[in-house]
Amino acid sequence: MALADYTASIDRLQRALGRVYADEPWLLNMPGRSMACKIDHYYYLAVMPGFVETLARLGGMFPKQVLEALVRTGNLITKAPERDPLLPLTVSWGARSVTLSGAFVDADFIDRAVKTYGGFGAILNVSDLKISAADRERIEALFEDKTPPQGLAYF
Repeated sequence: MALADYTASIDRLQRALGRVYADEPWLLNMPGRSMACKIDHYYYLAVMPGFVETLARLGGMFPKQVLEALVRTGNLITKAPERDPLLPLTVSWGARSVTLSGAFVDADFIDRAVKTYGGFGAILNVSDLKISAADRERIEALFEDKTPPQGLAYF
C-alpha cells in the first residue's frame, strides 16, 4: 500500500470521526465512557481495541486497515521493531481506578477531526483522566526518541 493510500485512509477516518463527534460528543474525553481521552496537549489515551474498532466502523474500514494506517502514519505511538502500540495501564478519574489496554494517539489526529470535520471552533481540553505514575517508566520506554506525555498526564 502506498503512502498516499494511508493519507487517504487517515483523512477518511478523521472526516468520519469529526462528523460523528458532532452528534455523539461522549465518544471523546469523557473518562469511563469514551474511546479516547486527552491526557496532555500532545496525546490522547485510547482504550483498545475499542478505539480502532469504533474508528473502523465509522470509517467503513476493517480494524486491521485502521490500525495499519494509524501506525504507518505515526498517529499511533509505537516503538520499533515490534510496532505494538498496546500497554496495560492503570488509569484514574475522580475516585475510580481501572486497568485497561491502552494506546497513545497523536493529539493532532483527533483534534483535527473534531475542529476541521466536526465543525468545532477549538480543540478539546485535557480530560480528567490520569495514568498511574507507576506506569511512567514503561510509557517512556515506548516513547523512546519521541516526546513522552507530560507530567500532568499522571497521578
